[in-house]
Amino acid sequence: MGSKYYITTAIDYVNSAPHIGTAYEKISADVFARFHRLIGDDVFFLMGNDEHSLNVLRAAKAKGMDPQAYTDEMERVFRGIWDKLEIEFDRFIRTTEPDHVTGLSTLFRAIEDDIYRGYYEGYYCESCEAFLQEKDLVEGCCPTHGTKPAWIKEENYFFRLAKYADRLLAHIEAHPEFIQPESRRNEIVQLIKGGLEDISITRAGTDWGVPLPMDESQVIYVWVDALSNYATGVGYGYDDERFSKWWPADAHIIGKDITRFHCVIWPSMLMGAGIELPKTIFGHGFVYFKGQKLSKSRGVTVDPLEAADVFGPSALRYFLMREGTYGRDVDFTWEQFRARYDSELANDFGNLLSRATAMVGKFLDGELRNLASGSGEALRLLSAEVKEDVEREMLGYAPQAALAKIWELVRRANSFIEEEKPWVLAKEDRGRLEQVLFDVLEAIRQVAVLAWPVMPGKSEAILGELGLTIEPGTVPLDELLDWGAGWGDTIRVSKGEPVFPKYTDEDLAAKFDIVAGTGPAAAPTDADSTDKGAGKMVTFQQFQELDLKLAKVLEAGKVEGTSKLVKMRVDLGDGDVRQMVAGIAENYTADDLVGKTIVVVANLEPAKIRGIESQAMLLAAVDGGSIALVVPDKNLPPGTKVS
Repeated sequence: MGSKYYITTAIDYVNSAPHIGTAYEKISADVFARFHRLIGDDVFFLMGNDEHSLNVLRAAKAKGMDPQAYTDEMERVFRGIWDKLEIEFDRFIRTTEPDHVTGLSTLFRAIEDDIYRGYYEGYYCESCEAFLQEKDLVEGCCPTHGTKPAWIKEENYFFRLAKYADRLLAHIEAHPEFIQPESRRNEIVQLIKGGLEDISITRAGTDWGVPLPMDESQVIYVWVDALSNYATGVGYGYDDERFSKWWPADAHIIGKDITRFHCVIWPSMLMGAGIELPKTIFGHGFVYFKGQKLSKSRGVTVDPLEAADVFGPSALRYFLMREGTYGRDVDFTWEQFRARYDSELANDFGNLLSRATAMVGKFLDGELRNLASGSGEALRLLSAEVKEDVEREMLGYAPQAALAKIWELVRRANSFIEEEKPWVLAKEDRGRLEQVLFDVLEAIRQVAVLAWPVMPGKSEAILGELGLTIEPGTVPLDELLDWGAGWGDTIRVSKGEPVFPKYTDEDLAAKFDIVAGTGPAAAPTDADSTDKGAGKMVTFQQFQELDLKLAKVLEAGKVEGTSKLVKMRVDLGDGDVRQMVAGIAENYTADDLVGKTIVVVANLEPAKIRGIESQAMLLAAVDGGSIALVVPDKNLPPGTKVS
């Protein structure tokens, strides 16, 4: 076993379901955790939910739920999404857990000398749940949410943050790897040099939170509560042996908008408690979903997370780690996603596997010998270089560069086939044919192993198709990537279904079970903000072009062979009866719909879904997997104009 590696992500507010930005952070941390397992390190990967938030309390009240019951429900939602995205953590911490509460109370006792009572008066952004200085505001508004913060005045407790400014600067100078990338480090250095002020660390007037040990009339401020999870998650305050094994954290993976909390407040608290600082805090960029269409011809917008339902989670993980430089912002567009999927996954890698296994079946009856000792330099030496490059890039938090190196081996294996022409060798030189196909299969095996941190599901499926029982992460990488390792003396393979099948627009229309307008609206999305931000603005004239009308549902029934689609006949008044298809079957039954008055877009170009023409689009609100139809609150006739 190698070194220990303890990695964390920011824990998430649970006032709404995860979005693509949240998933980006969790996927990237999972990639790094899996890579360290691959190279033989002893890994602990911590994720979790931040539950003592006023935003969470408001969300629970809006649903008429007790906040604890609400957070229990949201834990299931979050865990379900992370499982779907092939994210494997070692612990999922919740800030309502007794262990966390015990550890947090212990931490506050440790920094008690730096805590004092006073009055806070200033700006507070309710969406961020963060105190803001006037210099932080942009035209009087929160720079993240664009809303005017509240001015609050209350008596609470403060932490002597300013006391640690010089020590922080000295630590950053001595350990440049402490804050990455460099652009984040420079921002924090400038922030500290600009002057730190003591911070309020409690809130009054609420009992949803962890009581302050020295004054239980106040609760610990949500951000301070959340930050401490990195220590309490590995035993701080209740399991000294466990804490000493894993601390300090090797990497905190967090969004660029919360570096101030992680790179200033958190290390200052640790210094005050006499606890060693984490080794690296990496502030990644945001994912922006611009709203480009899944199919230009159909004009349908689909949430990027739904890519995992159709293309598979490995494909989504690959795109997010391949697109752009880690640490900078990433633009998710369906056009670019499909371009990478088709070119690099389906064509480059998927086609390589398909061709190789097909030729072994056709020319060698599905069987060949382990010819590792006879391999030439074409692929063997390149694979050794790629392994070294991948290790260097991944240790430097550059998954995009690591994947680019891996794909050099993929493309070289494809060109090797063209150079050697196995279809000719099958007629002229069976021995050379067998050697060539072994080398190609071995290159595929090497790629599957190296790509496993990024696309574990597909890598394991590929290894299985090659007849291998290798489990990446359980065998040292040097041993695992020894040329020819893992094969028996005789290799038997058979061509399976494409691991990365290609899809036409019509294929995707059927696969996604969607109709224009029933999916989530497109909006810029970041990894840590609690609000998704404003979408693209439209003019009043553009809005007027929509013909919105009330329609009464006359008939409804599920579309055969689908789980989400409902076919309806609706009355738009004046004898205008139309057929509609909508992806709402998981939320509404036929009995729920018949007789209901809904709002539809009457002038939308018809679209065919599963061969059924949909002649209008209904309006609905979407929150994760929950859909609510837009309906009038008064009994008005079909055809009534909505404006």
